[in-house]
Amino acid sequence: MKLRRVWVICVLLACCLGSVSAQGSLKPVLDQILDAPTLRGGVTGAILCRVSDGKVLYARNADLRLLPASNRKLFTSAAALELLGDKYQIRTDLLGETKPDSAGVIDGNVYLRGGGDGLLSPEDLDVMAAALARAGVKSVTGKVIGDGSRFADGPYGFGWEWDDFSDEEFPQISGLEVNEGVLGVHLVAGAAGGDPVTATLVPPTDYVPVVVQALTGAKDAPLTCAVTRPWKENEFLVKGTLPIGKTLDVKVPIDSPPLLAVTLLRASLVRAGIAVGGPAAIGATLAGAVVLTTHTSLPLSQYLAKMNKPSDNLLAESLVRLLDARGTYDAGHGRETPFFAGLGVGTQSIDLVDGCGVGRRNFVTARAVSQLLLGMHRKADWKVYYDSLPIMGVDGTLKNRMKGTAAAGNVHAKTGTLSQVRALSGYFTGRGGKLYVFSLLMNNFPGKAKTAGDVQDAFVKMVLSRL
Repeated sequence: MKLRRVWVICVLLACCLGSVSAQGSLKPVLDQILDAPTLRGGVTGAILCRVSDGKVLYARNADLRLLPASNRKLFTSAAALELLGDKYQIRTDLLGETKPDSAGVIDGNVYLRGGGDGLLSPEDLDVMAAALARAGVKSVTGKVIGDGSRFADGPYGFGWEWDDFSDEEFPQISGLEVNEGVLGVHLVAGAAGGDPVTATLVPPTDYVPVVVQALTGAKDAPLTCAVTRPWKENEFLVKGTLPIGKTLDVKVPIDSPPLLAVTLLRASLVRAGIAVGGPAAIGATLAGAVVLTTHTSLPLSQYLAKMNKPSDNLLAESLVRLLDARGTYDAGHGRETPFFAGLGVGTQSIDLVDGCGVGRRNFVTARAVSQLLLGMHRKADWKVYYDSLPIMGVDGTLKNRMKGTAAAGNVHAKTGTLSQVRALSGYFTGRGGKLYVFSLLMNNFPGKAKTAGDVQDAFVKMVLSRL
C-alpha cells in the first residue's frame, strides 16, 4: 500500500514538474516566434494568462499602448452586455400622423423612426408595409418621413479616414439604417470588347444615380472595374475594365441612410397596395404620432454574434451610442468606461475614440485586453460573450485559419485588421482542460497582414502544444 502511495506521489510530482517545465520554456520559443523577420521594424504587444487565477504565463510589451483595430469590439460587446442586457432588443417604429380612418386613409405623413438597429433590412420594411395593408390601410395622403435622430452625432467615427468612405465597411452612422447603409451593385460585362458594362442596384431603387464609365475588356484583360461614391456626393461612379464573360458584385455606402430607408419603405408600401401621396423625405417624428407597427431586432445575445463574427463596424458604432439616451458616442463611452474599470481594466492606459476600432487614435495595451477578457469570464453572461466571438477554423473572420489543427473549434477570438495593424485576442482551452486568455497586438510591421496573421497562428499553435 505504501509503495502504491509513493508511486502515485511520484507520478503527480512528475506531471507538475513537466507542466512547470513546459510553461518555463514558453518565453524563449514565443519570443522566437514573435521575432519573425516579417515583423521586423514593427512592435508586438503580447500576453498569455491562465483564467483560473489570472497568472501571467508570458508577456512582451504588454503595457505598450498600441492600435487595437477591431479588438475594440471586445470592449464594445462587454459594455453592451452589462449596460443593455442580453435580452435587449431595438425597436423601429412606423407611425402615422393620424390613425387610419374607416376607409383606410391615413391623413398626413407616416414616419419611420429608427431606434439604432443596424440590421434592419429591406425585407423588414416589406413586412411592416404588409402589416399596414392587413390592418386595412389603403392610402397615405402625405410623405414618408425617415427619422434617424436617435443618434445625435455622426455620420462617421472620430479619426475615420475620408478615403475609406467608398468601402462597404465604412457606412454612415445613423439612428435609422437599412441594408446596413449600403447598396449592392451587380456589374455584367458586355458581349464584346469595348461594350459598356451594365450596372444594376440591389435592392432595385432609383435612390442613387449610377454613372457607368467602365468598359468590357478582352477575356484575358485584368479586372480593374470598381465602384466608388465621390466625396460628399450621392452618386455611384463605375470605372475600369470588366473582362468578357465576367460579373462583379460590390457594395457601396450611400449618403443619408434615413432617406434610403424611407425611399425603400415607400416602394414597399406601394407594392403592398397602399397609395402614397407624397415623396420620401427626412425629418423629426411629429409629436403625438400614432404607432402603427413595430419591428424589433434580434436580442442582443444574437446581435453580438452578428457584430463580432464578421467584425461589423456599423453595429459596433450603433451599440456604443445605444448605451446612453443622448445617442452620442461620447455619452455612450462615458457610461462604458466605469464598467471597464470595475472589471479590473487599467483604463488609464487606454483611449477608445470610436466603437469599432477603425480610428487610428484608439490605443489599448495587451494587458488591458487580457484584463477585460478575464473580467468578463467572471460575469454571469460570459457564455454569451464567448459564443459571440469568431471560432478558429469554423466561422466569422477566423473561418479559414488553422483548419485541421488543435486550434480549430477551440480558440474563440476577435481579429483586428488595419493597414500595418493585426490583432488577435481571446480564449482557448488547454490540453488539461484549463481556460486561458491571450492578446496579440501587432503594429507597424513592414509585411502584409497575412504574414502577421501567420505569426499569430504560430504563436497559438505553440501555446496549445505546451499547455
